[in-house]
Amino acid sequence: MLGPLTFTLLYNGLSAQRARWPIQLRNAGLIVIGYSMGRTVTIETLQQTLPNLPAMAAVTLLTTLFCLGLGCLIHRQTGISLSSGILGSMPGGLSQMVLLSEEVRQADVTVVAFMQMTRVMSVVFIVPFVAAYGLALPMVAASPPTAPQAQIIPGFVSLVPAILGAPVGAWLAYRLKLPIPYLLGPILTTAAIGLAGYPALAVPRPLMASAQLAFGAYLGLAMTLDSLRQLGKVLPYTIAGSITLLAFTALLGFVLTLLIPVNMLSAFLATAPGGLTEMGVVSLTLGADVAFVLAFQLFRLFSILLMAPPLLRWRLKGTAPATEK
Repeated sequence: MLGPLTFTLLYNGLSAQRARWPIQLRNAGLIVIGYSMGRTVTIETLQQTLPNLPAMAAVTLLTTLFCLGLGCLIHRQTGISLSSGILGSMPGGLSQMVLLSEEVRQADVTVVAFMQMTRVMSVVFIVPFVAAYGLALPMVAASPPTAPQAQIIPGFVSLVPAILGAPVGAWLAYRLKLPIPYLLGPILTTAAIGLAGYPALAVPRPLMASAQLAFGAYLGLAMTLDSLRQLGKVLPYTIAGSITLLAFTALLGFVLTLLIPVNMLSAFLATAPGGLTEMGVVSLTLGADVAFVLAFQLFRLFSILLMAPPLLRWRLKGTAPATEK
């Protein structure tokens, strides 16, 4: 994703011509990415979700409120729009928050993408290091994690619902005017089909790479070098905010270990403000409770995707236009 994003951004900034990229390719890429995310929802993650639902709701609410505070602080200190500061600080995923910034009034896509990329890079570097060298080594897990088990229906015909479900879900989400329909629709339908017992095969690497390329190229069109030149004042606050958020979520993870029978490694990865895929890979590699981590990460992701757009539209209704636009 970052390769075509950077190339397109530089091409538009340095060339006299303007690059073009069909939005249909972006939507097709989002459908593939949404399908890949939806297939991570299994019976085991649901079994982890139900008894821990109050804890998940509390962690998500506290994390969201903390990020709202960070966004408002960055908005006041740097002069970026309030919607840009909030979406840039929200731990809902780089691609998801950038897509939301296209739908929310007064949000600057370039600012949001820059802040999200800074946060994601901070999390990707810090969380695995802390988990591996600070939590995993001195701890012996009570029981090794088990791979998610799914009911597999033999035969090629059984693959059809999952394959067709993603584009159909995108169409339904678009008709229902859900936020980010070409991503959220495939996630929900693929998850439902998988829970019904129909297998959803892993996306082949070339297809996933093509999907990320399609989204990255489109994202590069939405960003401008002129906006990037004005982001120097935002960088220090974004880095400080990311580190502060990590410390806050680590504290939430410690509190979880006091309330729920879970080790600190799993609690730390479950509350960390990283991406679903990244935290899942780290938890699998270090022997954490994968289902527990995925359940918390999925709950936060879905909550932010569903609640952020209407809340921001309500909060920003009637606000004066941002100065940087």
